[in-house]
Amino acid sequence: MTCTYEFDPAAHDSTSVENRWSCPHEQHASSDYCPFHMAPDERAAAGISAADLTASLVRKLKDEDDTHATRAFIGAHLPELDLDYVDVESDDQHPVDLRHTTIPGGISVLHGRFEEQLDLRHSTVGGFMADNCDFENGVLCTGTRFTDTVDCFEATVTGDDTEFTGTIFTQQALFDEVEFTNDVGFTDAVFEAEASFEGTQFYGRSNETGDNTTFSGAVFNRNVSFLYATFEYIEFRDVLFDGEAAFEKVDASGTVVFTGSEFTAAADFDEVTFGEDVLFDDTRFDEGASFRGVECRGGTALLEDDVSFANAEFGDRVTFEKGRFGYSNFTKTEFVGDVIFERCEFTDDVTFENAQFHGVADFDEVLFDGDSVFTNAVFGGSTTFRGATFNGGTNHLEDDAVFQDATFVGAVDFSDVVCTAADFSEVAFKESADFTDAEFTDSLRLKAVSFGDDTYLNFTEATIAEGRIIQPEDGWVRFDLTRATVGDVELSAEKPTDERELLDYVRFCDTTFDEFTFSEHTNYLDRNDWNLHGFDDGTCPYDFEVEMTPDVIEKTYLKAKNSASAQSNVKAAGEFRVKRQQHARRKFFEIAADSSEALLTRGQNALRGIENLFLGISCGYGLRLYRITTVFILFPLFAGLLFAVGGSPFETGAGQIAVAELATFDGLQTLGLNLYFSYITFLTIGYGNIGPIGPAARLVSAFLVYMNVILAGLFLYALIKRSEI
Repeated sequence: MTCTYEFDPAAHDSTSVENRWSCPHEQHASSDYCPFHMAPDERAAAGISAADLTASLVRKLKDEDDTHATRAFIGAHLPELDLDYVDVESDDQHPVDLRHTTIPGGISVLHGRFEEQLDLRHSTVGGFMADNCDFENGVLCTGTRFTDTVDCFEATVTGDDTEFTGTIFTQQALFDEVEFTNDVGFTDAVFEAEASFEGTQFYGRSNETGDNTTFSGAVFNRNVSFLYATFEYIEFRDVLFDGEAAFEKVDASGTVVFTGSEFTAAADFDEVTFGEDVLFDDTRFDEGASFRGVECRGGTALLEDDVSFANAEFGDRVTFEKGRFGYSNFTKTEFVGDVIFERCEFTDDVTFENAQFHGVADFDEVLFDGDSVFTNAVFGGSTTFRGATFNGGTNHLEDDAVFQDATFVGAVDFSDVVCTAADFSEVAFKESADFTDAEFTDSLRLKAVSFGDDTYLNFTEATIAEGRIIQPEDGWVRFDLTRATVGDVELSAEKPTDERELLDYVRFCDTTFDEFTFSEHTNYLDRNDWNLHGFDDGTCPYDFEVEMTPDVIEKTYLKAKNSASAQSNVKAAGEFRVKRQQHARRKFFEIAADSSEALLTRGQNALRGIENLFLGISCGYGLRLYRITTVFILFPLFAGLLFAVGGSPFETGAGQIAVAELATFDGLQTLGLNLYFSYITFLTIGYGNIGPIGPAARLVSAFLVYMNVILAGLFLYALIKRSEI
């Protein structure tokens, strides 16, 4: 007679058994049940050992005369199952059905082989030792609970289906170096102890065709390691990693999805290679995470992100140092701790739109080979892009680096940046920003707003080929252009009435002007006596690279003059030449007054200063033609007055008078003759009808002739200099 055990699927909340099942095995002589369904104490009373039970099960698995029904042991209670080195195969290819079984001593199939599928769904099994076992038609463990260690080291799992959906691993789960050659699912599996998949090979062609590996909804309560594992298409959607998660050196040739997952402890993705797309959308990293040396090559889909961390949250420090990324999406990503992208390479476009950086944001020496977008990003800590290169892409975006509406709360470092075109419109800075040695080879659009005290944008030794710099309605910033090279850059204010103060917030110090348009600031410069180096340095401490000495100021005006002259801006070139000479005079007199200098050097510079002063007064360094003309006309007038009222030493043949007699007819006549003598002497006409008598008169007469030569030469000098500008 057959066993009276029946399995009623209606009595179970979860089961894969569709219809009421009756055990096909023969009753034991002492029971209404077969040995597989006998209670443990009943089996012990009948003298049936675990080895006897295992031997009986193996015989039924291998007995070719048995029907496939006898390969089913649903609901059985087996103390343990030792199938080491057992080769299970049959012609009918029906699975080994151990569903809903209870095996407290566990299953051991070391070095075994199952030609048919092993079905352990909804069972309770102690441990599962399957080292080097070959499962040729898959393993089904949906809803299974393992109460002891599961070790499948170097096992091979083939076949159409392998499922660990909803499986509970209460002890260690070791799947190291397992080869899954077809689909495998760990959906909603729970790993209560440590789990390891080191060196494991996972199959998964495409999610669209259903060929994929999945851990979606799984829970890892302790540490898990996928070190050196190989992925094709695999999903980790909504997975909880409650212990440390190690994916170091994983090689993923297909798409990998971590969307909606949470890492409550450290996550290690160092040196992982993602050959297709990788998605971390809406993923949370509560502790530190490391993606050092990660490579995200991306797929061929034009509209999909190669790597996406959109809406992800990093609760602690994360590093992507030396990573390599394709088309990347960090939209609305939140970095609560520090984030390191040092020496990363983005081979395609990347967006950090609306991203939040609460700690340090390190983009040192990052290469952006596509467009980079940081629109509306908030940088709460110190930020550095030192040495970064923004090459830009070939798409429709005008700018290669876009920081529009970004906010920088901490210090900012853009030093040594190389960028083709950049947009910093409506960018807010609380502290100063360092753009030293930065190069904007095409254009820079910048409208910076300060919400701190005396914010500086330091462009020392930077290069701005062209662009536009706008001061906002409120919250002006200061620009330090010390030793910078400024091309066709338009300076303007959002409110036109503020432009009268525009250059007060720009420090021109030894600045090279390369096609800078001074004509746009003529009104400001003219109103401020063409004072280009004047600067409102505010009240907060700020260290300038170069002190504004007379020598430096002279060089600044020389460069400004040369630039204006190259643009045929005669007015600006002339005025800058005058300012240059004025500060050169200050330099000469400072050297002359410096007691540490050699006496000869001091003397030479004193003479240069005097010469400079004379040129400034007499002809405005050749730019004031009206001044030298006036001096040329009026100089003999003073000599004529001296001849008329200076006393006997200045007496001439025209006679002399007292000062009181100037208002009389005779006095005016005498004055006129002396003036006549002075002018004909000055003009070297010398008719001879009047001559000098007194010794001083002779000396002044000679000086008049000498001054004629000097002033005439200065007049020609002024004409020539004006034509040279």
